[in-house]
Amino acid sequence: MEFSEASLHLIIWVPLVLLWAFALFDLFHMPMSGLAKGLWALVIVFIPIIGVISYFMMRPTRTNQYAVQSPDQSGPDDDSLDHVARLHDLSERGVLDEAEYTAYKTYLVR
Repeated sequence: MEFSEASLHLIIWVPLVLLWAFALFDLFHMPMSGLAKGLWALVIVFIPIIGVISYFMMRPTRTNQYAVQSPDQSGPDDDSLDHVARLHDLSERGVLDEAEYTAYKTYLVR
């Protein structure tokens, strides 16, 4: 195998196979009926390039995957927890005194 053939395999075919495998992996994690998944799998397997492109163009989007369903289900805000952790770190390093740390923390927790 010459260098040009090896580079052709690495540059073109390996990414195409990985994209094909990712399309199949993504297909079976989508909320679709079994018949729809089976038909898409047949299209992706038997018509690889066109099937993968059409699957990614027409697949349903998951925009509200992590949306809160009701106000009772709201949990702690990750940003607030990160800010409190950073404030604690600044307090430990001596950048903030105890009064500043407490004031900022109570502001963020509210």
